[in-house]
Amino acid sequence: MSDWKNIKIDGVAKIQKCVGEFLVYEIGRIPSTNFRVRVYEDQNGRFTGVTNLGLKSPLDGAPEFAAGSGKSVEEALEDTVNYFMSELNKRTDLTEEDFEWADPDDF
Repeated sequence: MSDWKNIKIDGVAKIQKCVGEFLVYEIGRIPSTNFRVRVYEDQNGRFTGVTNLGLKSPLDGAPEFAAGSGKSVEEALEDTVNYFMSELNKRTDLTEEDFEWADPDDF
């Protein structure tokens, strides 16, 4: 079989490969001791990360899951965690109701 990046299927816009899943341990502000970050590579060699824990918007309560990108797995992981932490640090007096976990079937 050819390299997965070269697969072209009629009707499929793109394919991404999960290239890493990481547990990130945060110190005391989230409703658990850790959250997960998954990093995906696309067919063009770009890497993106996404968290399984989102902060709910203070405006409408919709969860906002952190995402980041980079030229490597490590860069995407770091960018994603930095973004999540910067959003977390903008907020005070957070409670468990301010967070939402991604559905396990979606993450």
